[in-house]
Amino acid sequence: MQAILRPLGWLLCAAGLAIIAGHFVMVYMGLSATLNLGDSAKFEFILVPFWAVGLGAMAIGAICLALSRGAKKTSK
Repeated sequence: MQAILRPLGWLLCAAGLAIIAGHFVMVYMGLSATLNLGDSAKFEFILVPFWAVGLGAMAIGAICLALSRGAKKTSK
């Protein structure tokens, strides 16, 4: 279990950091740094900023890293 959780945690933390950096680059360029999770055909707009998605990915990655420290190695 530890062999899976540790790389997954680092991958999610790195991806979250890249998404957050992308958010600030897009804001610097004057672009809208949001994801539309609604249905635009029905004019439903649920806008989620990139930094929130990146923070969520980093939080899940941190949980995976914390669990990997407590998990026992399954391989011999």
